[in-house]
Amino acid sequence: MELIYAHQIGFDQVSDEEFDFFLAASGYEIRSTYLLENVEINAKKKIALGFDEMKDNPVRIKNDAVFLERGFESFELSTTEAEKLEGLLDNLFKDTKEDKLRFLIDYSCMSKIWYAAIIKYFIDNESIISNLEIFFSYTPAVFSEPKDIKPGRKPSGPEGLLKPNKVAVRPCALVMGLGYEKYVSESLFNNLNYDALYVFYSNPAFDNRYVSKVMENNRQVLETILPERVFPYPIEDLERTDSVLTSLCLELRLAHHVALLPVGPKPFTLSCLLLAARYPDIEVWNVKTGEEGPLYERKPLGEPLVCKTIFSNNDEIFL
Repeated sequence: MELIYAHQIGFDQVSDEEFDFFLAASGYEIRSTYLLENVEINAKKKIALGFDEMKDNPVRIKNDAVFLERGFESFELSTTEAEKLEGLLDNLFKDTKEDKLRFLIDYSCMSKIWYAAIIKYFIDNESIISNLEIFFSYTPAVFSEPKDIKPGRKPSGPEGLLKPNKVAVRPCALVMGLGYEKYVSESLFNNLNYDALYVFYSNPAFDNRYVSKVMENNRQVLETILPERVFPYPIEDLERTDSVLTSLCLELRLAHHVALLPVGPKPFTLSCLLLAARYPDIEVWNVKTGEEGPLYERKPLGEPLVCKTIFSNNDEIFL
């Protein structure tokens, strides 16, 4: 299927919709259950994706209980498992006879591999259904100080999230989204192969302290590249973020092999994935550092950001 449409909508519109499937993540963050506890979601089937790691975490145990109480089916998998998630989607569709389905996906606490796998699944499988609407919901979090990361961690070679990495025949332009943890972006900056680097960071963010930490903990990267290659984006304005990112990448792809490497907030990762879904020659990289990142209990902050997307096998009906 092709991605036809991606547009930010008001959070209040979610409660007015009727969904066939509601997928959320039961993780280690307090905000895992915010959406289902604060909005009456009308969904025929509800599934909680539970992390297969550290299941005795107190917050995780509490989240599992809330999902169970609200009628969710539990499905456990590792944060890095994509094939098992694809198998779940296969089972959801095996008995469907509908021409159009609607999903609500709360990706607030999902690993990027999970929601990338969901997007990839629908792009790769045209025969399952003709038309699909997916509402991606993200609950912001109260600012928490970044936890200590060991310096000198060596990243793995990049893997493609939506498609296998191509052998670049043109110079590689790497577009990296900065996070706020120390040494992470620095490690990528020093160890990955690319010819030109462009960076994005959230400003304004949900909290100005986040911006300060991004600038402080990415000083080496920011001081090394040209100012015109540094792009702030407004985290709460998905359309503005998409516009800035798309404009840069479409210009770069004329002479470069373009790779996106989102490290920062999940809405920027979603923007990268949706852009790459539109343009097959743009890649989204995932890089592993050899060890799990620190856990945060992140509390919910304000209304979720919602992006409505439409996938279809027939783009002509939307012209």
